[in-house]
Amino acid sequence: MLILEDEPIIAFDLEDALLAEGAEVAVAATNDQALASIVEKDFGGAILDVNLHGETSYIVAHALRDKGIPFVFATGYGDAAHPAELAHVPTVTKPYSIDEIRRAFAAMA
Repeated sequence: MLILEDEPIIAFDLEDALLAEGAEVAVAATNDQALASIVEKDFGGAILDVNLHGETSYIVAHALRDKGIPFVFATGYGDAAHPAELAHVPTVTKPYSIDEIRRAFAAMA
């Protein structure tokens, strides 16, 4: 599972929760780090923080979509309005629980 999150505490908490679920986890804090990770490894899924210090994670979302890797968005702003081609992607609002992450991925199945 790939985590793209620019807030370290949130990233560490999510990483711990996913590791407890038995997932292998990679954490990226920037779009460039996430894109490099996607090239290096195949992921079963990803959780993308929408807003990354003034950028959005949509470039990573497009790369994941092109590779067929499921992903969900996470936002602290309650904003689930994404570009039209990504409007179908589930969005969880921070603070979220591991149960909300599970439900978001299940909604795509």
